[in-house]
This record gives sequence, C-alpha cells and structure tokens, in this order.
Amino acid sequence: MTLGKQMKSGRPTESIGQVKKDLLAVTIHLLNTRGRKGATARAICTEAGVGAPVIYHHYGDLEGLYRAAIDESFSQVAKCYKRSAKAKGPVQGIRDSWALFMHFAYEQPRMCRIVVEQIIAGQPPRSIASTLQNIARDIASLDAEGRLNYSPEAVSQMLWVGALGSVGFISTEREENTVADPAIQESVLNAILNALFTDPKPEKTERVQTRRTGA
Repeated sequence: MTLGKQMKSGRPTESIGQVKKDLLAVTIHLLNTRGRKGATARAICTEAGVGAPVIYHHYGDLEGLYRAAIDESFSQVAKCYKRSAKAKGPVQGIRDSWALFMHFAYEQPRMCRIVVEQIIAGQPPRSIASTLQNIARDIASLDAEGRLNYSPEAVSQMLWVGALGSVGFISTEREENTVADPAIQESVLNAILNALFTDPKPEKTERVQTRRTGA
C-alpha cells in the first residue's frame, strides 16, 4: 500500500504537510534498505504514491530530499543529548547520546554510512554543529570544577572524532553472521571520558587546546 492514496476525485487524501512527511519517511526507508542507488526519484514516488513534481515542490530536488532524510536520521541523537544533558548533566548526556548513535549504526548501518559520507563530503546534518556547540557550552560548566583536561571546544571535537570512528566501525559491511562487539564501543567511550575528564580538583589545572601539558 502506498503512502499517498488518492480519492476518486484525484485530490490527495493527505494534507500537504503529511505528503511531505510521507516523502521523507519513504526516502529514509529506501536509503536504509537499498542505498542511494535504490532510492531513485521513481522508486520514492512509486512508494509514496505521488508524482515526481511533488519532490521538487517540497525539497527542491532529489538531493534536497536526501539531505532532509539524513538530517532527520541524525536529529534523534541530537535531541537525546539535549534532553539527557538537561536532566542528568553533560557527561550523562554524552553517554546517552553516544549509546543512541551506536544503536543507530547497529540498526541502520546503510543509513549510518550515508550520514558519515555526508559528513566527509562537508555536508553534515544541520543538527551536528548545534549539538557540538551545546556540548562545548555544557561541559564548560565543569571547567570551574577543574574537571576538564582540555578546553570545552577540544573536548567536544574529540568526542565527535571518537563517535565517528565508532559508528564507522559498527556500520562497516561485514561477512554474514558477524557483527561488531557492542562491548568494544562501551570500552572506547569509557577510555575517552577518562582521558577528557578528571575528578573535581580544588584549583584549576592548566590545559591546552588539543593535548595535555607535559608539565
């Protein structure tokens, strides 16, 4: 059954907003199951039950629709960090959003690879920049407690590098019946957090932007 059923009069049964959402949902599904080669404009329109002009009306072109699908796929990770950090603090926010990002890579490896490809191509999901800024801002509050070994900006960047490496490893195509061990990713995160954060200290310790001082 297609998502864009029409009435006998030819008018869509769904609102314009719903048609736009349906296109997005279909595109995410096809990108995850068939990749870019399978998520053609024809395949998307057939599944959604609309004509090709609808894509251009709502998203400009097929690439615009792809970008919207990629943005939506990552947005849940961004929302997870914001929600968890507000309720439990930035470190737990990092843990929870990291776990969700890893879960995304396990459950939707093809889509995750597409997200990583977009990042490498210099067209990351729009929510990435704001999430990194939020992390840097939130962990800056730990600086006064002497808990950072690096600057807030460097911490957020190193966390991002570690997360990208981990999801890239998880989502890599493997031989049948072989998967990446989830325990490894937990160990990676623990190692990163242990390197970036220390126990509270009575006075600030000297930090550098990208590495610890040798003093």
